[in-house]
Amino acid sequence: MEQGTGNDLLVGTAEVEITPPVGTALAGSLWPRASEGIDDPLYVKAVVLESEGRRLAYGIFDLIAVGRAEGDRAVELASERSGIPCDHIVWAASHTHTGPYSAPLLDQTDGDIDDAWLDGIADAFARCIAEADAAKVPARISRLRGFHTGLAHNRRVVFKDGRAVNTWNLGRAEDVQSVGSAGPIDPEIGILAFDGADGGLLAVLFHFTLHTATNFGPRFSADYPGVVAAQIRERLGSEGSTLFLPGTFADQNSTGPRYQAVGEALASVIAGQLEGRVPLKSATSLGALKREVAVPYRDFSVDQEERIRSSGWSPEAQEVFRREVELMRERGETEATTVLQAWRIGDVGFVSLPGEPFVELGLRIKRESPFTWTYPVGYAGDHLGYLVTPEAWEAGGYESLIARSARPSAEGVSHLVDEALDLLRTLYDEGREP
Repeated sequence: MEQGTGNDLLVGTAEVEITPPVGTALAGSLWPRASEGIDDPLYVKAVVLESEGRRLAYGIFDLIAVGRAEGDRAVELASERSGIPCDHIVWAASHTHTGPYSAPLLDQTDGDIDDAWLDGIADAFARCIAEADAAKVPARISRLRGFHTGLAHNRRVVFKDGRAVNTWNLGRAEDVQSVGSAGPIDPEIGILAFDGADGGLLAVLFHFTLHTATNFGPRFSADYPGVVAAQIRERLGSEGSTLFLPGTFADQNSTGPRYQAVGEALASVIAGQLEGRVPLKSATSLGALKREVAVPYRDFSVDQEERIRSSGWSPEAQEVFRREVELMRERGETEATTVLQAWRIGDVGFVSLPGEPFVELGLRIKRESPFTWTYPVGYAGDHLGYLVTPEAWEAGGYESLIARSARPSAEGVSHLVDEALDLLRTLYDEGREP
């Protein structure tokens, strides 16, 4: 950790647009589709905090995913330009399904990624962190939270024979009675607000557990987090930045409202909470820990035909997954070395998970974390694809198929969560009074 003296909190923010040219292939579905315009621009956003001589930076890409190689390059460049240690620079991807290809995904070919554009995101991230660091001013922090119970549903339905089918494939499910949703939702909205010395809003961080696939149209869009950011500025008359903290929403889809309605609903709750914010009086401790972890992959050698057939996908879509299995077998990879990060802002703990985690994993982290408040952040530090529970692996369904976007074994995921909790406990113990 950076060491020093002084207790005053400083906060700075920055935003850098990263929207690629119209016509670039959009990610987020089984097959690429050409972008036709821009609903709202894509950004990388950053907030840098300094307190007690320590600095912490968080950046969020309006992208479906970012792999470790690109993420590490972005962090190293940001550290060089800002002087913030790499371990204290954290990033996530919003997982918008109306952004460009930025990591290996389903049925993607090399031509679907604009390499020149992708090479530029590290520089954009580093510039954003450096600008946010240079913009720091004295600030006060408020911790808030709200709820919205009507936006998300668990997108997996379980049947009497034990298998699970995703909601969009129910029309092709086998003639067996269903026995309900496969799991819970998480309706909590975590909120951190930062005000300048004049009381003006500098930044808002918000955490929510809902898949950023509520637009899914043919135009670039940051999805509902972009709407939330615009709405907060409009409702509060503020020029402050709003940064999304993606929850563990791999199995959480919208109940029906599309991105504008979802964003407005969340912004209404957040704005309502912000109106009553009371800054905390205690010093804001900052900290971060980073750890490399080996994660075993799913067994690609085992025949996957029954798993693919019973998933409910159309025959055409099933061919996508057959190609993905063959590709993974050709590569012969059996594990990945990935990265976990735990970080704290005052009494709030965060842990970054390198893929698309199921909500049950996030809820377990919340329950077992020693921090009073904990928010697990998905799509962060790396992207290994779906992070499923043992129960989900046994039940099958889309997330339990084998593909470049679905690599880690259930046992490997359980190990990741154990390591994440260990990091949180270590970070918590480091921040306790001697």
